[in-house]
Order: sequence, then C-alpha cells, then structure tokens
Amino acid sequence: MVSGLAEQLLRGYQLEVASISINRIILAVDGSAPAVEATKYAVVLARCHGAKITAVFVDSDGEEAVVPEDQWEYLAKKSKRIRYGLAGLELVQRYGKAYCLDVKQLLLRGNPVKQIVDTAEKEEADLIVVGDTGLTGIKRIALGSVAEAVVEASEIPVLVVKGR
Repeated sequence: MVSGLAEQLLRGYQLEVASISINRIILAVDGSAPAVEATKYAVVLARCHGAKITAVFVDSDGEEAVVPEDQWEYLAKKSKRIRYGLAGLELVQRYGKAYCLDVKQLLLRGNPVKQIVDTAEKEEADLIVVGDTGLTGIKRIALGSVAEAVVEASEIPVLVVKGR
C-alpha cells in the first residue's frame, strides 16, 4: 500500500525537477541575537533568489496599527524594546544597501503573530523568516514562542533560525 508521495516517487513515478521560487521574504526582527541570525539567512536567501525583503518589528503594546516612520524616533526614546526593534530594522536596511537588496521596513503594533502572518499575506510573501531563542520548559511556557505560533498560523513556509 502506497501511503506517501515520497514512497510513490520511489516506486517509479517520474521525478520532477526541484524548483522553489522566492520573490518576497517577510523577516521578523526584534533586535535579539536569534533575530540577527534570522536576518543573515533572509539576506542570503534574498540574494540567491533575487527576492525582496519586508522587515517587520511588532510592538505588542497598543492597538493593531502600522506606525508611521516619522513617529519611530519618538517611540524609540520612550521604549527600550522599540529601540531594539528599530536597531533590527536598521540592520536589515544596512544589509540591503550593502548587497543591493530591495528592503521595506515596517513598525507595527498589535499581536506579533497575527501581524507577521497578516503582513505575509498582504505582501504576497513566499517565505517568513523568524528567529527562535530556543527556550524550553517553564520559560517557553511563560514567555510563549512567537516563532512556533507563526509556524502554526502561517499558510506559507516559515524558516525558523535558532539563536546561537
């Protein structure tokens, strides 16, 4: 009894040439070490595929919204978390300039998982890239995992990059 595609392919079905098209990448950043590692992967993939990157930082305080760029500096003065997130966005922008990549930056408010997945849908992304702290046990339960929740909520592939 044949139960899986791989088994069917091994039983003599014609193999298709592997082809993956990545034109738009959503990259979730927050200034953390895992997010920096995720940024490196997103940049390499964008360079290899000629893809555009939309870098997203989501501030979980406040109503769901897109924060206009002219408010970023003011918000950074009020919140360390936003300052770190903006540093993550700036890092992606610098990589973009260095490697001639098309990079769009967004500072959003609301539920991080919902905002990341919704942005991927709006931008018609082919891939979401997120960093994961690799927490386990009580810490993971207490803090939750945005990366894990994005994997569960997304209908497109998600690359989770573990922090070092």
